[in-house]
Amino acid sequence: MVHMLGYMYAKNDALFGSIMLVIQASRAVSPRPYTDMLLKNFFDNVNHHYGILHQPSFMAVYVDWWSERRDAQSLRRPSAVALTCLILRICANSTQFLSPHASSQLEIDLGDSTQNLSKTYHDAAQIISSFLSPGTGGLLIAQQLFLAATWHKGQADFVKSWHELGAAVRQSQEIGIHRDVFSDEMNEFDLEIRRRLWCALYTWDSFNRPPIIQSEAPVPLPNPGLDQSGADPNAPSYIVAKILECQLARQLGEGDRVDRSNLQSKIACVEKWMLSLPPVFSIVNPDKCWDGSYMTQVILVRSILTSCQIFSTTNHLETGLDSETTMLIHQVVNLSLKAMSISKDTFDFCFPQQAKYYMVAFCPFDNAALLSSLLIHDVNGTVIPRRSEVIYAIGQALHISHRLRGCTKMGDITWSILSTLKRRINLYPTEKIVLEELKSIGKANITTQALNSILEPANDDLFHSINESSSHLHSESHEGLRSVENILAADDSEFLEMDLGILDGVWNWDRVGLY
Repeated sequence: MVHMLGYMYAKNDALFGSIMLVIQASRAVSPRPYTDMLLKNFFDNVNHHYGILHQPSFMAVYVDWWSERRDAQSLRRPSAVALTCLILRICANSTQFLSPHASSQLEIDLGDSTQNLSKTYHDAAQIISSFLSPGTGGLLIAQQLFLAATWHKGQADFVKSWHELGAAVRQSQEIGIHRDVFSDEMNEFDLEIRRRLWCALYTWDSFNRPPIIQSEAPVPLPNPGLDQSGADPNAPSYIVAKILECQLARQLGEGDRVDRSNLQSKIACVEKWMLSLPPVFSIVNPDKCWDGSYMTQVILVRSILTSCQIFSTTNHLETGLDSETTMLIHQVVNLSLKAMSISKDTFDFCFPQQAKYYMVAFCPFDNAALLSSLLIHDVNGTVIPRRSEVIYAIGQALHISHRLRGCTKMGDITWSILSTLKRRINLYPTEKIVLEELKSIGKANITTQALNSILEPANDDLFHSINESSSHLHSESHEGLRSVENILAADDSEFLEMDLGILDGVWNWDRVGLY
Protein backbone atom coordinates (compact mmCIF):
# COMPACT_ATOMS: atom_id res chain seq x y z
CA MET A 1 0.00 0.00 0.00
CA VAL A 2 2.80 2.45 0.87
CA HIS A 3 4.16 2.00 -2.66
CA MET A 4 0.85 3.26 -4.03
CA LEU A 5 1.27 6.40 -1.93
CA GLY A 6 4.51 7.26 -3.67
CA TYR A 7 7.06 5.88 -1.22
CA MET A 8 10.13 4.27 -2.78
CA TYR A 9 10.57 0.53 -2.57
CA ALA A 10 12.61 -0.55 0.39
CA LYS A 11 16.22 -1.48 -0.26
CA ASN A 12 15.54 -5.05 0.81
CA ASP A 13 12.53 -5.38 -1.48
CA ALA A 14 13.45 -8.18 -3.88
CA LEU A 15 11.83 -6.37 -6.78
CA PHE A 16 13.02 -2.86 -5.88
CA GLY A 17 10.62 -1.20 -8.27
CA SER A 18 11.37 -3.47 -11.23
CA ILE A 19 8.43 -5.83 -11.04
CA MET A 20 7.84 -5.86 -14.80
CA LEU A 21 11.40 -6.93 -15.58
CA VAL A 22 11.14 -9.77 -13.10
CA ILE A 23 7.75 -10.86 -14.45
CA GLN A 24 9.04 -10.82 -17.99
CA ALA A 25 12.14 -12.84 -17.05
CA SER A 26 10.05 -15.38 -15.13
CA ARG A 27 8.09 -16.10 -18.32
CA ALA A 28 11.18 -17.77 -19.72
CA VAL A 29 10.17 -20.87 -17.74
CA SER A 30 8.82 -23.32 -20.33
CA PRO A 31 5.35 -24.92 -20.07
CA ARG A 32 5.19 -27.42 -17.26
CA PRO A 33 5.60 -30.69 -19.25
CA TYR A 34 8.93 -29.45 -20.60
CA THR A 35 10.07 -27.97 -17.30
CA ASP A 36 9.17 -31.25 -15.58
CA MET A 37 11.28 -33.09 -18.13
CA LEU A 38 14.22 -30.76 -17.63
CA LEU A 39 14.06 -31.12 -13.85
CA LYS A 40 13.97 -34.90 -14.11
CA ASN A 41 16.96 -34.83 -16.44
CA PHE A 42 18.78 -32.52 -14.03
CA PHE A 43 18.40 -34.90 -11.11
CA ASP A 44 19.20 -37.92 -13.28
CA ASN A 45 22.26 -36.54 -15.05
CA VAL A 46 23.52 -33.31 -13.47
CA ASN A 47 22.86 -32.97 -9.74
CA HIS A 48 25.23 -35.78 -8.77
CA HIS A 49 28.17 -33.74 -10.08
CA TYR A 50 27.90 -31.45 -7.04
CA GLY A 51 25.02 -32.75 -4.92
CA ILE A 52 23.68 -29.42 -3.67
CA LEU A 53 19.97 -30.22 -4.08
CA HIS A 54 17.94 -32.92 -2.34
CA GLN A 55 15.49 -34.20 -4.94
CA PRO A 56 12.50 -35.30 -2.77
CA SER A 57 12.35 -32.08 -0.78
CA PHE A 58 12.95 -29.87 -3.79
CA MET A 59 10.26 -31.53 -5.89
CA ALA A 60 7.70 -30.93 -3.14
CA VAL A 61 8.54 -27.21 -3.18
CA TYR A 62 8.50 -27.24 -6.98
CA VAL A 63 4.94 -28.62 -7.09
CA ASP A 64 3.78 -25.89 -4.71
CA TRP A 65 5.53 -23.29 -6.86
CA TRP A 66 3.46 -24.28 -9.88
CA SER A 67 0.23 -24.10 -7.89
CA GLU A 68 1.02 -20.51 -6.83
CA ARG A 69 2.48 -19.39 -10.14
CA ARG A 70 -0.66 -17.53 -11.25
CA ASP A 71 -0.78 -15.56 -8.00
CA ALA A 72 0.72 -12.15 -8.76
CA GLN A 73 1.39 -11.54 -5.08
CA SER A 74 3.85 -14.42 -5.01
CA LEU A 75 6.18 -12.35 -7.19
CA ARG A 76 6.57 -9.91 -4.32
CA ARG A 77 7.94 -12.55 -1.97
CA PRO A 78 11.73 -12.75 -2.15
CA SER A 79 11.63 -16.51 -1.55
CA ALA A 80 9.25 -17.07 -4.49
CA VAL A 81 11.33 -14.89 -6.78
CA ALA A 82 14.51 -16.70 -5.70
CA LEU A 83 12.86 -20.07 -6.32
CA THR A 84 11.87 -18.98 -9.84
CA CYS A 85 15.47 -18.00 -10.40
CA LEU A 86 16.70 -21.37 -9.12
CA ILE A 87 14.30 -23.26 -11.41
CA LEU A 88 15.59 -21.31 -14.39
CA ARG A 89 19.16 -22.19 -13.35
CA ILE A 90 18.21 -25.86 -13.18
CA CYS A 91 16.67 -25.69 -16.66
CA ALA A 92 19.76 -23.94 -18.03
CA ASN A 93 22.09 -26.60 -16.60
CA SER A 94 19.84 -29.48 -17.56
CA THR A 95 19.62 -28.38 -21.19
CA GLN A 96 23.41 -28.74 -21.42
CA PHE A 97 23.12 -32.46 -20.64
CA LEU A 98 20.18 -33.75 -22.67
CA SER A 99 20.32 -36.98 -24.63
CA PRO A 100 20.27 -36.59 -28.43
CA HIS A 101 16.66 -37.84 -28.53
CA ALA A 102 15.43 -35.51 -25.77
CA SER A 103 17.34 -32.62 -27.29
CA SER A 104 15.75 -33.14 -30.71
CA GLN A 105 12.27 -33.43 -29.25
CA LEU A 106 12.68 -30.27 -27.18
CA GLU A 107 13.93 -28.33 -30.19
CA ILE A 108 10.96 -29.45 -32.30
CA ASP A 109 8.38 -28.66 -29.63
CA LEU A 110 9.83 -25.32 -28.46
CA GLY A 111 11.10 -24.16 -31.84
CA ASP A 112 14.65 -23.31 -30.84
CA SER A 113 18.01 -25.01 -30.41
CA THR A 114 18.96 -26.41 -27.02
CA GLN A 115 21.97 -24.08 -27.00
CA ASN A 116 19.69 -21.05 -27.39
CA LEU A 117 17.18 -22.40 -24.88
CA SER A 118 19.91 -22.95 -22.30
CA LYS A 119 21.16 -19.40 -22.76
CA THR A 120 17.61 -18.03 -22.58
CA TYR A 121 17.05 -19.74 -19.22
CA HIS A 122 20.42 -18.51 -17.97
CA ASP A 123 19.91 -14.92 -19.13
CA ALA A 124 16.45 -14.78 -17.52
CA ALA A 125 17.88 -16.09 -14.26
CA GLN A 126 20.63 -13.46 -14.42
CA ILE A 127 18.02 -10.71 -14.70
CA ILE A 128 16.08 -11.98 -11.71
CA SER A 129 19.24 -12.59 -9.69
CA SER A 130 20.37 -9.00 -10.24
CA PHE A 131 17.28 -7.75 -8.36
CA LEU A 132 17.77 -10.04 -5.36
CA SER A 133 19.56 -8.14 -2.64
CA PRO A 134 22.46 -9.91 -0.88
CA GLY A 135 21.24 -11.80 2.16
CA THR A 136 17.61 -11.94 1.01
CA GLY A 137 16.14 -15.16 -0.30
CA GLY A 138 18.41 -17.18 1.99
CA LEU A 139 19.75 -20.50 0.78
CA LEU A 140 17.88 -20.31 -2.54
CA ILE A 141 20.01 -17.40 -3.73
CA ALA A 142 23.23 -19.17 -2.80
CA GLN A 143 22.09 -22.30 -4.63
CA GLN A 144 21.12 -20.44 -7.79
CA LEU A 145 24.44 -18.57 -7.79
CA PHE A 146 26.25 -21.89 -7.52
CA LEU A 147 24.32 -23.23 -10.52
CA ALA A 148 25.23 -20.06 -12.42
CA ALA A 149 28.87 -21.05 -11.87
CA THR A 150 28.26 -24.63 -13.04
CA TRP A 151 26.46 -23.35 -16.15
CA HIS A 152 29.43 -21.20 -17.12
CA LYS A 153 31.68 -24.19 -16.49
CA GLY A 154 29.55 -26.25 -18.86
CA GLN A 155 29.96 -23.47 -21.43
CA ALA A 156 33.74 -23.65 -20.87
CA ASP A 157 33.78 -20.04 -19.66
CA PHE A 158 36.01 -20.63 -16.66
CA VAL A 159 36.72 -17.03 -15.74
CA LYS A 160 33.03 -16.18 -15.38
CA SER A 161 32.51 -19.49 -13.61
CA TRP A 162 35.13 -18.59 -11.01
CA HIS A 163 33.54 -15.20 -10.40
CA GLU A 164 30.09 -16.75 -10.00
CA LEU A 165 31.60 -19.26 -7.58
CA GLY A 166 32.92 -16.32 -5.58
CA ALA A 167 29.44 -14.77 -5.52
CA ALA A 168 27.98 -18.06 -4.26
CA VAL A 169 30.62 -18.24 -1.52
CA ARG A 170 29.95 -14.67 -0.39
CA GLN A 171 26.18 -15.19 -0.38
CA SER A 172 26.66 -18.36 1.67
CA GLN A 173 28.81 -16.48 4.14
CA GLU A 174 26.25 -13.66 4.25
CA ILE A 175 23.65 -16.11 5.59
CA GLY A 176 26.12 -17.82 7.94
CA ILE A 177 26.56 -21.20 6.24
CA HIS A 178 30.31 -21.08 6.90
CA ARG A 179 29.65 -20.86 10.66
CA ASP A 180 27.22 -23.82 10.68
CA VAL A 181 25.02 -21.98 13.15
CA PHE A 182 21.73 -23.60 14.14
CA SER A 183 18.92 -21.09 14.65
CA ASP A 184 15.30 -21.26 15.76
CA GLU A 185 14.22 -20.68 12.17
CA MET A 186 15.73 -23.90 10.84
CA ASN A 187 15.63 -27.61 11.59
CA GLU A 188 18.22 -30.36 11.19
CA PHE A 189 17.19 -30.90 7.59
CA ASP A 190 17.80 -27.23 6.74
CA LEU A 191 21.22 -27.43 8.36
CA GLU A 192 22.05 -30.54 6.35
CA ILE A 193 21.19 -28.91 3.01
CA ARG A 194 23.33 -25.90 3.93
CA ARG A 195 26.23 -28.25 4.71
CA ARG A 196 25.85 -29.89 1.31
CA LEU A 197 26.20 -26.58 -0.45
CA TRP A 198 29.23 -25.60 1.62
CA CYS A 199 30.82 -29.00 0.99
CA ALA A 200 30.50 -28.43 -2.77
CA LEU A 201 31.75 -24.84 -2.52
CA TYR A 202 34.75 -25.77 -0.39
CA THR A 203 35.80 -28.69 -2.59
CA TRP A 204 35.49 -26.79 -5.86
CA ASP A 205 37.30 -23.81 -4.37
CA SER A 206 40.13 -25.97 -3.03
CA PHE A 207 41.03 -27.36 -6.46
CA ASN A 208 40.52 -24.12 -8.37
CA ARG A 209 42.30 -20.78 -8.58
CA PRO A 210 43.66 -19.08 -5.43
CA PRO A 211 41.15 -20.12 -2.75
CA ILE A 212 38.25 -17.81 -2.05
CA ILE A 213 37.32 -19.50 1.22
CA GLN A 214 39.56 -18.68 4.19
CA SER A 215 38.24 -20.44 7.27
CA GLU A 216 39.95 -21.99 10.27
CA ALA A 217 36.79 -23.72 11.51
CA PRO A 218 35.54 -26.28 8.96
CA VAL A 219 31.81 -26.83 8.62
CA PRO A 220 30.76 -30.40 9.54
CA LEU A 221 30.45 -32.69 6.55
CA PRO A 222 26.97 -33.63 5.26
CA ASN A 223 25.10 -36.66 6.54
CA PRO A 224 24.73 -39.33 3.82
CA GLY A 225 21.88 -40.96 5.75
CA LEU A 226 19.46 -38.40 4.34
CA ASP A 227 19.50 -40.22 0.99
CA GLN A 228 19.22 -43.76 2.34
CA SER A 229 15.65 -43.79 3.60
CA GLY A 230 13.72 -46.50 1.79
CA ALA A 231 16.75 -47.56 -0.23
CA ASP A 232 19.36 -50.26 0.17
CA PRO A 233 21.81 -48.89 2.76
CA ASN A 234 24.67 -50.44 0.79
CA ALA A 235 23.80 -48.60 -2.42
CA PRO A 236 26.37 -45.99 -3.48
CA SER A 237 25.43 -42.41 -2.76
CA TYR A 238 26.63 -39.37 -4.68
CA ILE A 239 26.80 -37.41 -1.44
CA VAL A 240 29.23 -40.00 -0.01
CA ALA A 241 31.46 -39.30 -2.98
CA LYS A 242 31.31 -35.56 -2.29
CA ILE A 243 32.16 -36.17 1.36
CA LEU A 244 35.19 -38.27 0.44
CA GLU A 245 36.31 -35.64 -2.03
CA CYS A 246 35.94 -32.87 0.53
CA GLN A 247 37.89 -34.91 3.09
CA LEU A 248 40.81 -35.16 0.67
CA ALA A 249 40.63 -31.43 -0.06
CA ARG A 250 40.81 -30.68 3.66
CA GLN A 251 43.72 -33.04 4.24
CA LEU A 252 45.73 -31.64 1.35
CA GLY A 253 44.91 -28.12 2.51
CA GLU A 254 46.35 -28.65 5.97
CA GLY A 255 49.74 -27.13 6.63
CA ASP A 256 51.97 -25.52 4.04
CA ARG A 257 51.53 -25.49 0.27
CA VAL A 258 52.96 -28.45 -1.62
CA ASP A 259 56.70 -28.22 -2.25
CA ARG A 260 59.65 -30.59 -2.36
CA SER A 261 59.96 -30.65 1.43
CA ASN A 262 56.46 -32.01 2.00
CA LEU A 263 55.63 -33.63 -1.33
CA GLN A 264 56.24 -37.13 -0.02
CA SER A 265 53.79 -36.64 2.84
CA LYS A 266 51.18 -35.19 0.47
CA ILE A 267 51.52 -38.18 -1.86
CA ALA A 268 51.24 -40.50 1.12
CA CYS A 269 48.07 -38.65 2.11
CA VAL A 270 46.55 -39.22 -1.34
CA GLU A 271 47.54 -42.89 -1.41
CA LYS A 272 46.11 -43.46 2.06
CA TRP A 273 42.90 -41.76 0.97
CA MET A 274 42.69 -44.00 -2.10
CA LEU A 275 43.10 -47.13 0.01
CA SER A 276 40.35 -45.97 2.37
CA LEU A 277 37.70 -45.66 -0.35
CA PRO A 278 34.67 -47.95 -0.08
CA PRO A 279 34.81 -50.95 -2.48
CA VAL A 280 32.27 -49.37 -4.82
CA PHE A 281 34.58 -46.37 -5.26
CA SER A 282 37.85 -48.27 -5.19
CA ILE A 283 40.45 -47.39 -7.79
CA VAL A 284 41.76 -50.93 -8.19
CA ASN A 285 39.25 -53.72 -8.86
CA PRO A 286 36.16 -51.74 -7.83
CA ASP A 287 32.96 -53.47 -6.86
CA LYS A 288 30.81 -52.91 -9.96
CA CYS A 289 27.67 -54.68 -8.81
CA TRP A 290 25.86 -51.33 -8.65
CA ASP A 291 27.07 -49.98 -11.97
CA GLY A 292 23.87 -50.87 -13.77
CA SER A 293 21.76 -48.62 -11.54
CA TYR A 294 24.12 -46.05 -10.08
CA MET A 295 26.94 -43.90 -11.33
CA THR A 296 30.01 -44.99 -9.44
CA GLN A 297 33.18 -44.08 -11.27
CA VAL A 298 32.00 -40.76 -12.65
CA ILE A 299 31.10 -39.13 -9.35
CA LEU A 300 34.63 -39.54 -8.03
CA VAL A 301 36.52 -38.48 -11.11
CA ARG A 302 37.61 -35.15 -9.70
CA SER A 303 38.76 -36.81 -6.52
CA ILE A 304 40.95 -39.22 -8.45
CA LEU A 305 42.27 -36.40 -10.56
CA THR A 306 43.53 -34.52 -7.54
CA SER A 307 46.09 -37.27 -7.03
CA CYS A 308 47.93 -35.78 -10.00
CA GLN A 309 47.03 -32.12 -9.64
CA ILE A 310 49.41 -31.51 -6.73
CA PHE A 311 52.56 -32.37 -8.64
CA SER A 312 54.82 -30.30 -10.84
CA THR A 313 57.23 -33.05 -11.66
CA THR A 314 59.85 -31.06 -13.49
CA ASN A 315 60.43 -28.92 -10.42
CA HIS A 316 61.73 -32.02 -8.70
CA LEU A 317 63.74 -33.25 -11.67
CA GLU A 318 65.66 -30.00 -11.80
CA THR A 319 67.72 -30.76 -8.72
CA GLY A 320 68.88 -34.13 -10.05
CA LEU A 321 67.52 -37.63 -10.11
CA ASP A 322 68.40 -38.82 -6.65
CA SER A 323 66.73 -41.89 -5.18
CA GLU A 324 63.97 -39.85 -3.54
CA THR A 325 63.07 -38.06 -6.77
CA THR A 326 63.08 -41.32 -8.70
CA MET A 327 60.65 -42.78 -6.19
CA LEU A 328 58.43 -39.70 -6.48
CA ILE A 329 58.34 -40.04 -10.26
CA HIS A 330 57.26 -43.67 -9.93
CA GLN A 331 54.48 -42.67 -7.54
CA VAL A 332 53.33 -39.84 -9.80
CA VAL A 333 53.18 -42.15 -12.82
CA ASN A 334 51.27 -44.82 -10.91
CA LEU A 335 48.72 -42.32 -9.63
CA SER A 336 48.33 -40.68 -13.01
CA LEU A 337 47.75 -43.99 -14.78
CA LYS A 338 45.06 -44.88 -12.25
CA ALA A 339 43.42 -41.52 -12.81
CA MET A 340 43.57 -42.02 -16.58
CA SER A 341 41.84 -45.37 -16.28
CA ILE A 342 38.98 -43.76 -14.37
CA SER A 343 38.89 -40.91 -16.89
CA LYS A 344 38.45 -43.39 -19.74
CA ASP A 345 35.57 -45.11 -17.92
CA THR A 346 33.99 -41.74 -17.29
CA PHE A 347 34.19 -40.70 -20.93
CA ASP A 348 32.64 -43.97 -22.06
CA PHE A 349 29.80 -43.45 -19.60
CA CYS A 350 29.17 -39.77 -20.31
CA PHE A 351 29.63 -39.41 -24.04
CA PRO A 352 27.72 -37.98 -25.84
CA GLN A 353 24.94 -36.88 -23.48
CA GLN A 354 27.16 -35.46 -20.76
CA ALA A 355 30.04 -34.38 -22.98
CA LYS A 356 29.88 -30.84 -21.58
CA TYR A 357 30.60 -32.06 -18.07
CA TYR A 358 33.91 -30.31 -17.37
CA MET A 359 35.75 -33.39 -16.13
CA VAL A 360 34.91 -35.52 -19.18
CA ALA A 361 37.47 -33.56 -21.21
CA PHE A 362 39.67 -32.12 -18.47
CA CYS A 363 40.57 -35.31 -16.56
CA PRO A 364 42.18 -37.21 -19.45
CA PHE A 365 43.74 -34.02 -20.80
CA ASP A 366 45.36 -32.99 -17.52
CA ASN A 367 46.77 -36.45 -16.87
CA ALA A 368 48.02 -36.86 -20.44
CA ALA A 369 49.66 -33.42 -20.32
CA LEU A 370 51.51 -34.44 -17.16
CA LEU A 371 52.62 -37.77 -18.64
CA SER A 372 53.67 -36.08 -21.88
CA SER A 373 55.78 -33.62 -19.89
CA LEU A 374 57.54 -36.50 -18.15
CA LEU A 375 58.37 -38.15 -21.46
CA ILE A 376 59.56 -34.87 -22.98
CA HIS A 377 62.05 -34.42 -20.15
CA ASP A 378 63.10 -38.08 -20.22
CA VAL A 379 65.30 -37.52 -23.28
CA ASN A 380 67.11 -40.86 -23.06
CA GLY A 381 63.97 -42.86 -22.39
CA THR A 382 65.40 -44.44 -19.25
CA VAL A 383 63.74 -42.62 -16.35
CA ILE A 384 59.96 -42.90 -16.69
CA PRO A 385 58.58 -46.29 -15.55
CA ARG A 386 55.81 -48.24 -17.27
CA ARG A 387 56.58 -46.43 -20.52
CA SER A 388 54.32 -48.54 -22.72
CA GLU A 389 51.36 -47.91 -20.40
CA VAL A 390 52.16 -44.21 -20.37
CA ILE A 391 52.10 -44.21 -24.19
CA TYR A 392 48.74 -45.98 -24.17
CA ALA A 393 47.34 -43.52 -21.63
CA ILE A 394 48.39 -40.55 -23.76
CA GLY A 395 46.87 -42.25 -26.80
CA GLN A 396 43.57 -42.76 -24.99
CA ALA A 397 43.48 -39.09 -24.02
CA LEU A 398 44.17 -38.11 -27.64
CA HIS A 399 41.29 -40.33 -28.74
CA ILE A 400 38.94 -38.76 -26.20
CA SER A 401 39.85 -35.21 -27.20
CA HIS A 402 39.61 -36.21 -30.87
CA ARG A 403 36.04 -37.43 -30.34
CA LEU A 404 35.14 -34.33 -28.35
CA ARG A 405 36.65 -32.08 -31.00
CA GLY A 406 33.88 -30.12 -32.65
CA CYS A 407 31.46 -31.29 -29.96
CA THR A 408 32.59 -29.07 -27.08
CA LYS A 409 34.89 -26.09 -26.65
CA MET A 410 36.93 -28.11 -24.17
CA GLY A 411 37.39 -30.81 -26.79
CA ASP A 412 38.78 -28.32 -29.29
CA ILE A 413 41.41 -26.77 -27.04
CA THR A 414 42.50 -29.99 -25.29
CA TRP A 415 42.97 -31.64 -28.68
CA SER A 416 45.12 -28.76 -29.85
CA ILE A 417 47.34 -28.78 -26.75
CA LEU A 418 47.76 -32.56 -26.59
CA SER A 419 48.59 -32.71 -30.29
CA THR A 420 51.28 -30.09 -29.72
CA LEU A 421 52.69 -31.99 -26.74
CA LYS A 422 52.70 -35.26 -28.66
CA ARG A 423 54.97 -33.75 -31.30
CA ARG A 424 57.49 -32.83 -28.59
CA ILE A 425 57.93 -36.38 -27.27
CA ASN A 426 60.91 -38.48 -28.39
CA LEU A 427 59.18 -41.62 -29.65
CA TYR A 428 60.13 -44.97 -31.11
CA PRO A 429 58.68 -45.49 -34.60
CA THR A 430 56.45 -48.20 -33.15
CA GLU A 431 55.22 -45.83 -30.46
CA LYS A 432 54.24 -43.34 -33.14
CA ILE A 433 52.19 -46.02 -34.87
CA VAL A 434 50.51 -46.98 -31.59
CA LEU A 435 49.61 -43.36 -30.80
CA GLU A 436 48.12 -42.85 -34.26
CA GLU A 437 46.00 -46.00 -33.92
CA LEU A 438 44.83 -45.06 -30.44
CA LYS A 439 44.01 -41.52 -31.52
CA SER A 440 41.95 -42.68 -34.48
CA ILE A 441 40.08 -45.73 -33.21
CA GLY A 442 40.75 -45.87 -29.47
CA LYS A 443 42.72 -49.11 -29.60
CA ALA A 444 45.97 -50.43 -31.05
CA ASN A 445 46.96 -53.68 -32.72
CA ILE A 446 50.08 -53.82 -30.56
CA THR A 447 49.47 -54.68 -26.91
CA THR A 448 51.32 -53.07 -24.04
CA GLN A 449 53.17 -56.36 -23.51
CA ALA A 450 54.31 -56.44 -27.13
CA LEU A 451 55.29 -52.79 -26.96
CA ASN A 452 57.31 -53.51 -23.83
CA SER A 453 59.33 -56.13 -25.67
CA ILE A 454 60.09 -53.63 -28.41
CA LEU A 455 61.20 -51.06 -25.85
CA GLU A 456 63.70 -53.33 -24.07
CA PRO A 457 67.30 -52.07 -23.59
CA ALA A 458 68.50 -54.05 -26.64
CA ASN A 459 66.69 -51.53 -28.77
CA ASP A 460 68.30 -48.43 -27.26
CA ASP A 461 70.17 -47.71 -30.51
CA LEU A 462 66.86 -47.47 -32.34
CA PHE A 463 65.56 -44.96 -29.81
CA HIS A 464 68.69 -42.83 -29.82
CA SER A 465 68.90 -42.81 -33.61
CA ILE A 466 65.85 -40.57 -33.69
CA ASN A 467 67.27 -38.31 -30.97
CA GLU A 468 70.82 -37.67 -32.17
CA SER A 469 70.54 -33.99 -31.44
CA SER A 470 70.00 -34.63 -27.75
CA SER A 471 71.83 -37.92 -27.15
CA HIS A 472 74.75 -36.13 -25.49
CA LEU A 473 72.50 -34.64 -22.83
CA HIS A 474 71.97 -36.15 -19.43
CA SER A 475 68.50 -35.62 -18.01
CA GLU A 476 69.93 -36.58 -14.63
CA SER A 477 71.62 -33.20 -14.33
CA HIS A 478 70.34 -29.70 -13.83
CA GLU A 479 72.35 -28.51 -16.85
CA GLY A 480 70.98 -31.32 -19.00
CA LEU A 481 67.39 -30.40 -18.28
CA ARG A 482 68.03 -26.75 -19.04
CA SER A 483 69.63 -27.74 -22.35
CA VAL A 484 66.62 -29.87 -23.24
CA GLU A 485 64.33 -26.94 -22.56
CA ASN A 486 66.50 -24.66 -24.71
CA ILE A 487 66.40 -27.12 -27.61
CA LEU A 488 62.63 -27.43 -27.34
CA ALA A 489 62.21 -23.68 -27.29
CA ALA A 490 64.60 -23.16 -30.20
CA ASP A 491 62.90 -25.89 -32.23
CA ASP A 492 59.51 -24.26 -31.83
CA SER A 493 59.62 -20.75 -30.39
CA GLU A 494 55.84 -20.56 -30.28
CA PHE A 495 55.42 -23.77 -28.29
CA LEU A 496 55.22 -22.25 -24.82
CA GLU A 497 53.43 -19.15 -26.12
CA MET A 498 50.58 -21.20 -27.54
CA ASP A 499 47.18 -19.63 -26.98
CA LEU A 500 45.46 -21.69 -24.28
CA GLY A 501 42.09 -20.22 -25.23
CA ILE A 502 39.34 -21.05 -22.76
CA LEU A 503 41.83 -22.84 -20.48
CA ASP A 504 43.79 -19.66 -19.87
CA GLY A 505 43.53 -18.95 -16.15
CA VAL A 506 42.70 -22.52 -15.09
CA TRP A 507 45.60 -24.39 -16.70
CA ASN A 508 49.12 -23.45 -17.82
CA TRP A 509 52.46 -24.98 -18.74
CA ASP A 510 53.70 -24.55 -15.16
CA ARG A 511 51.13 -27.15 -14.15
CA VAL A 512 53.08 -29.88 -15.93
CA GLY A 513 56.55 -28.38 -15.60
CA LEU A 514 56.79 -26.82 -19.08
CA TYR A 515 57.71 -23.16 -18.82
